[in-house]
Amino acid sequence: MPALFRADHIGSFLRPAALLEARRSASPDQLRLLEDQHIQRVLAKQKELGFEAATDGEFRRRNFMSDFTDAVEGFDLSGAVGRTWQAGQTTGATVSDVTGIVTSKLRQVRPLTGHELPF
Repeated sequence: MPALFRADHIGSFLRPAALLEARRSASPDQLRLLEDQHIQRVLAKQKELGFEAATDGEFRRRNFMSDFTDAVEGFDLSGAVGRTWQAGQTTGATVSDVTGIVTSKLRQVRPLTGHELPF
């Protein structure tokens, strides 16, 4: 009997603690190796679950916009603006910090995601 429901996941997975720590303290080569290991792990899990489409979990990205901000010139990435979420009677909770204020005409300096494809 065919499955009644189907689910796919496209986009970000939560970054493992080891990967977050490596992003703060590891060399670029060490970080790349750890990213590769975690990407292979989530790809294997998606294959095991029978997903028809797979994602790398966006483990190489700092945040949802970093591929774009890294691929163009014209952003000041120094200051961060905190974003909060409010729902119902709860008080605001910090969700994330967003950086990137446009300071000049944006100019592409590398492909947006082409560097991810060879892996």
